This record gives sequence, C-alpha cells and structure tokens, in this order.
Amino acid sequence: MTLRELLKALNAVDEKFLDMEVMVSPHTGGYDGISHVSVLYVGHPVIHLAEARPAEPPPGLWESQAGDVPAVSADDLKKVWQVSAELEAKNPGHGAIGNTMYEDVCGPGADVTSAWYRASMLWVLKEMMPDVLASWMHDGQLDDVVFEVAATFPMAKMKTGVVREGPPFDVEGFVKRIGAGK
Repeated sequence: MTLRELLKALNAVDEKFLDMEVMVSPHTGGYDGISHVSVLYVGHPVIHLAEARPAEPPPGLWESQAGDVPAVSADDLKKVWQVSAELEAKNPGHGAIGNTMYEDVCGPGADVTSAWYRASMLWVLKEMMPDVLASWMHDGQLDDVVFEVAATFPMAKMKTGVVREGPPFDVEGFVKRIGAGK
C-alpha cells in the first residue's frame, strides 16, 4: 500500500489535496530531539512519518524460549478461551486482551501466559484446521475433554525467528488423546 492509498483509505486528507506539493522536513525535523519526518499540508494537520529503524525481533513470551509450554489447569484454559471468544464475538477481528483480564478469571497463581498460548493453539486448530476439532465442537463450543487434553499436552514454545510448517505440537497425537477421553 502506498502512502497515498493509506491516506485516502483513512480519509486523513481530502482527495483533492493528495497530489499537492508538500514540504518535507529533514529526518531530525529541523529541531534537536525530534526524530521523525513531517509531511506538512498547508492549512491541514501535520502527518508524522516514523523514521525507519532496524527491525528488532519481538520479545519472547517466556524468559527462556527453550523447552515446552508449562501445563495449566483445564479450568483456567477454558476460562481464557471463553474470555477470548467473548471479545471476538463482540468485536470480530479486533481487540486485544492483557494478562490482567486473564488473571481476573483464572485461579490464584495461574500461569496466564501459558493458558493464553494453549488457548491460542486451540484457536489455530479451530480456524485453520476446522475438521480436526469438529467432532468435539457442539453449538459453537468445544467439549471439556478438549480443554482437559490441551491443558497438559506437550507443546513447544514458539521461538523468535523460527518458521514452522504447522502448530508446535503433534496434532495427530493430540486428536488421538482427545478421542481416548484424555
């Protein structure tokens, strides 16, 4: 997407102004302490464009990216799943939930990061491989056995910079364990 397309899509500028001459300040903004490029439209708001910075990998979820995701209680996992599902139902495709929201619904001392991660892996299966969980989905809800297995099933931590071909766990083994009732 070009800057022109973005501005037009955001209705940030009337289309008749999109092709007018603009003044661009140097990357310092012309003033010490300002580290951005400003595109000025006469008589219109200033548009600030962030200066390009080298990409940094996102921080890991855990102090160590080695090993498996810690097990959680099935009850906490189900509550995290429900909070996320409720947010998605109210705001399809939008929204973010912080750990404090999960901490409020989980038991004392719960590992909400691991519960969120495990719930996210269930979401991946549900959305990307819908047939995998179809037998345990009723009226849009997952059966309790899915949460019971997902709470303890071995799952590798996703590592920054590592591209995977599929989910970070044995999907076939996961389905077999659900089918066996845990």
